[in-house]
Amino acid sequence: MIEESERRRMLRAHSIGSKMIAYLEEIGIERLSDLVGADAETIAMRIDIALGRKHMNHMGVEAIGNLIALSEREEGEAGLR
Repeated sequence: MIEESERRRMLRAHSIGSKMIAYLEEIGIERLSDLVGADAETIAMRIDIALGRKHMNHMGVEAIGNLIALSEREEGEAGLR
């Protein structure tokens, strides 16, 4: 389960909403740091498989890409502290 503090962090990414966070939770992603180095297309495919149908379109893939970029920015910033 995604903790509320992680949920708030994820919601800062452009085009990420509560449904996308629920999809990520469904595939076992619980922390923003779980997405560092991830591939948006692969995450989208995992979501489609979990849902049992093709659901993620190019906008969903872009949103996941935004979330991955946020995770990598925050990881980089944490390393500078």
